[in-house]
Amino acid sequence: MVAGHLQQKKGYWYIVLNLYNEQGKRRTKWIATHLPVQGNKHCAEEMLLQTRQQYADSRESSGLLFADYMLQWLEKMKTKVSPTTYHGYKYNIERGICPYFRERSITLAKLRPADLERYYTHLQTQGLSANTVIHYHANIHKALQDAVRLDLVDRNVAGLVERPTKAEYIPSYYSTKEANELLEKLHGHWLRLPVMLSLFYGLRRSEVLGLQWKSVDFDNETILIQHTRIHQETDGREKAAGRDILKRKSSFRTLPMTEQIKAVLLAEQERQGSVKPLLPEDYVCVNPNNQPISPNYYSQCFKKFLRDHGLREVRLHDLRHTCASLLIQNRTPLIEVQQWLGHSALETTANLYAHLEYATKLNSAETLKKI
Repeated sequence: MVAGHLQQKKGYWYIVLNLYNEQGKRRTKWIATHLPVQGNKHCAEEMLLQTRQQYADSRESSGLLFADYMLQWLEKMKTKVSPTTYHGYKYNIERGICPYFRERSITLAKLRPADLERYYTHLQTQGLSANTVIHYHANIHKALQDAVRLDLVDRNVAGLVERPTKAEYIPSYYSTKEANELLEKLHGHWLRLPVMLSLFYGLRRSEVLGLQWKSVDFDNETILIQHTRIHQETDGREKAAGRDILKRKSSFRTLPMTEQIKAVLLAEQERQGSVKPLLPEDYVCVNPNNQPISPNYYSQCFKKFLRDHGLREVRLHDLRHTCASLLIQNRTPLIEVQQWLGHSALETTANLYAHLEYATKLNSAETLKKI
């Protein structure tokens, strides 16, 4: 068991542990009990015993494989992050990180910066982009930071690694002509409504598919973005599910309903109502079988539609970028674009779309010409 003792300081009991790093160098760790000295010695002694045992167990567990530690950390993250974020962690760790380090039998205690740099080089030689490697690095760094906090390791070696340089991302988007051509070819297709919502409001995929009839107010002509439909894992199986917790506070927003959108929504409501009685919680966008749309199914069908109709292939998320680009090209201030899209900060909007503000550049050119 880890050696330790109690120490009085400023009228409170403190636990002082004697720990040793991998080189055998001794160091002390002070832990506050928050117990006043008067009348609490017995409780402090109990806390000391428990803490000494916990640290002993932690030091023993530091010999476990790094791959196993990552799986343990992943399990803890299940209740601490959103289902979408957890799904990304799970994919990276189970399919990318664990197989590599398990094959090499590298333990948590013996993990070195060189091991991580070799891993990142391996990923890039396999064809992964620098941005994807950075996502793997972020997972490893976060997990190792937890290991430091729990005193499983003395330092976060991921912080010493030179990670790949992040590639500058420039969004792809449709021109006005391309957007109109897409909508024209969608007439009569079940994809038309979700694509219109994606294009006109710049909604995220999860927001489009999560829109419920209770959030559509025909009297006040507003649409409330308050619910999403995402992929998540339930009982070991991946499936789509709805949730009221949005990506961030700014995602919760009320948008105006135009006459064109209103007409399409009323027609869809009447169509769905002819099939079965509608409930407030029913989804606005449904598949040909009148069932809620799976996020991946929506993306796949959109991609197939573009190919089948000879349209330029873009990602589904690029419809959101198209919405932003059309607003900016028509001189909508960035702050209004931020609020329309539900970005958490103006900086996000500026980083993505500042290169589109041609009108601002014209004003700058005129000013310089006068000078």
